Amino acid sequence: MTIKQPNTPWQPEINHETSLSDGYRNILIKRLQSLGKVLQKHNKTNTLSPKLVHKIRVGSRRLICAIKLFKQVGSKKLLVKPLVRTKNLMDHFGPMRNWDVFYNACKTYNNQSTSENNNLFLQGAIWANQNRFEKEAIIYMRAKADKLISRLLKTSSKLFTTNNEPVSISFFEWSKLSLMKIVDDFKNSINTIAYSKEELHAFRLKIKFLRYGLEIIGDVIPVETSHSLYDSLKKGQAILGAINDLYFHIEQITFIDASLKNKSLEEGLLKKSFLKHCQQLLETNIGLFRTWQESTKHLIEI
Repeated sequence: MTIKQPNTPWQPEINHETSLSDGYRNILIKRLQSLGKVLQKHNKTNTLSPKLVHKIRVGSRRLICAIKLFKQVGSKKLLVKPLVRTKNLMDHFGPMRNWDVFYNACKTYNNQSTSENNNLFLQGAIWANQNRFEKEAIIYMRAKADKLISRLLKTSSKLFTTNNEPVSISFFEWSKLSLMKIVDDFKNSINTIAYSKEELHAFRLKIKFLRYGLEIIGDVIPVETSHSLYDSLKKGQAILGAINDLYFHIEQITFIDASLKNKSLEEGLLKKSFLKHCQQLLETNIGLFRTWQESTKHLIEI
């Protein structure tokens, strides 16, 4: 996605006269084709960089958000299969992404730490898992990418040829009603959220849905409001992403510690600074999230 300018519409092809069917077809086709292009460019790859994995997952999330928004007004029969297949694609790359982040965090800590505090054994264990999930992801990519590309393009083609459905509401009118529902749900969640791992993760999904929803239907509110809210959601998503990563780091460090048979190594790992470092970062980020939570509440009074 290009960087938004203060007065640039989210969807320049859509105006106040655009019908609901024309509007949602325009957006869905763009999302389907965008993910298809990313997969087509890299489906024969021998390596999967963290940047590429991120690109695939973001493209998948944007398509999933669009399908979820329009599944009540579009053809369920046409959209349900791309939704399921795209979810499977995104979920398959999740473990690789987690181990990529974990390995880089441990490597960075070791590089910045004293020789007494770093732990190359742990870094090696993380690296082994990272490689394992990358190999599995490459095998999956080669087996599934071509089929998924053709199916995404086929869905796009069917949307192109779908006849306009007579509707009594414009795309903008429908968008306003839909955005208000999403924002109301978000308001309830931000005011009642607990700070457990599960609830923070669930709230992060709501942030993503509202954030990507703004890219689709954010034109129904003033640009100053939509862009300010979007920027705030992006910050909140980043904080909760860091929290989710740190929970993963702590759980995996504990698991590696518990699985070691060599007691001297086990004791060294249990006392090592990287685990404490992750725990401290987790506390810091939860504090940042509390601050973000308070500063964001006034932005959703739209």
